[in-house]
Amino acid sequence: MRNFLTFIKELRVPKKQELIDAIASFTKKEFTIFIASFAVALIATVILVGKVNSAFMVDIPTNGGTITEGIVGMPTLVNPVLSLSDADKDLTSLVYSGLMRKLPDGTLIPDLAESYTVSPDGMTYTFVIKKNAKFQDGSKVTADDVVYTINQINDPLTKSPHKASWDGISVSKKDDSTVVFTLKQPYISFMDNTTIGIMPMHIWKNINPAEFGLSTLNIKPIGSGPYKVKSVSKNSEGVPTQYSLERFNNFILGEPHIKYINIIFYNNESDLIKALSSHTIDQAGGISPENADTVKNNGYIIHTATLPRIFGIFFNSANNKIFSDSSVVNAFDKALDRQELINNILYGYGTLVHNPIPEFILHDQSINDYKNASLDEARSILDKAGWTLGADGIRAKGGTTTVTKNVRVGGKTVTRTSTVNNGPVVKLIFSITTGDTPELKNAASLIKDQLEKIGAQVNIKIYESGQLNQLIRTRNYEALFFGQIINHESDLFSFWHSSQKVDPGLNIAMYSNKNVDGILELAEKTLDPNQRIVQYGTLMKEFDKNIPALLIYSPKYLYATLPTLNNLKLDTLTTPSDRFSLVYSWYANTDHVWKIFTKQ
Repeated sequence: MRNFLTFIKELRVPKKQELIDAIASFTKKEFTIFIASFAVALIATVILVGKVNSAFMVDIPTNGGTITEGIVGMPTLVNPVLSLSDADKDLTSLVYSGLMRKLPDGTLIPDLAESYTVSPDGMTYTFVIKKNAKFQDGSKVTADDVVYTINQINDPLTKSPHKASWDGISVSKKDDSTVVFTLKQPYISFMDNTTIGIMPMHIWKNINPAEFGLSTLNIKPIGSGPYKVKSVSKNSEGVPTQYSLERFNNFILGEPHIKYINIIFYNNESDLIKALSSHTIDQAGGISPENADTVKNNGYIIHTATLPRIFGIFFNSANNKIFSDSSVVNAFDKALDRQELINNILYGYGTLVHNPIPEFILHDQSINDYKNASLDEARSILDKAGWTLGADGIRAKGGTTTVTKNVRVGGKTVTRTSTVNNGPVVKLIFSITTGDTPELKNAASLIKDQLEKIGAQVNIKIYESGQLNQLIRTRNYEALFFGQIINHESDLFSFWHSSQKVDPGLNIAMYSNKNVDGILELAEKTLDPNQRIVQYGTLMKEFDKNIPALLIYSPKYLYATLPTLNNLKLDTLTTPSDRFSLVYSWYANTDHVWKIFTKQ
């Protein structure tokens, strides 16, 4: 009590003596109550002030910090013209930037471009480059750099894997800041082309196109992207093992928040998972579904994105006539339990697919709504179509059948039998060809189990990638379990137009439908995306009339990061490297400030 009175005496408040006298007059009980009340009031005030403070304060990103990412594979061509492997594409997307940049939701925003215009016929695209756009060596990005980059892609000596996307497209310089692309015919995916990284002509111009892939500039590149190469670590054989990147402060879309990004390369996923478990790295992409729980248990967050890959069974009726019978395909469609396949093969990390138009094109998840698998419905379809179940458990159709009829003869009912020839006996037997990977083999095995429950006999044929590619080129299969990669809308033409049934076409279902051909041809000339969506709706209805393939699932891309990484946005990735499209907005450090001090 004395200490408390001393505290009161030191207070500089009016009528201090009266307060001291009042407290001194308290009985011991009254004083205890007073102290308790005072403590409660003090605590309540602190809590109230804290809540008010929190209500007016927010976390904001602050610059700085380092993240370390692990990647499977070794980079050899960090070059937008030549990049082919995932490791090459990942680094290229960090170091280089294009005229346009694709966001995680699939939309495009200007990157190096200030603006662009499209002619009414869709044959001419004019881009104006931002005046303050710079490469990482400080030189300006000009129209010459854009023209040079595209010409290198089109030069057959360069052997660019992107050449097919630029065939029939010419580029010219209008002035130092303006480039004009001229197309021979409308190309609905052209704007996707403009996301390709632009190369600095002044650095590359003396490199012979035939020696493009041999230049050391492919290992330590200079671009205009959000991060520049600080150093490259190599092993004793000269193979890069780690890239150290630092933010490019003059990146045209704004200075990146995270200061350094280290990229470490691993030979396989097993080594990558070990690095995550030991926290040698902070994050990694392309995690297999079976490893997701292990990664999560080590304190990481699993982010998912839909990949434009559609796996399904593609039928070749030329090699097995049972697929010419629509009742067989319809029954198989009913018997397939797509969700069971996703749960067992992808550990739940997949999206149901039931039609050929990916969600990222239509922006509508309801397109893949479908009724659950029903073995009873599947069996009923086959029964009605004359596919009878034999003693061996396999359905068959055709052959001779005995028909018994009761007829009236002379006032009496007489039973008569006759033999009906239904053609040669055809059994519900076919083979599924697929690749020699755990996912493909396990999926084919589960599909076999599901279809054999309705009386089919399914044989599985496994081939390594080289053999499988040759079989696909020659269309030497009865049914193929495989995945389509649909990077652009134009790929729909390649996969489903009848002109693409023969190699190098990609119509692996050997699909031929004049109505679908017409829809795809019209879509290729339609610049308005809303009109194309209407056309695709008609295409899906045609597809359902005569199903050429049973589409099953799209796998999810799994990206593991620490909880401290903020503002990561993943939606639909055209390629895994697209996860870096907004890397300049990521941040690992935060500050807690009052809202009034944030930028509005």
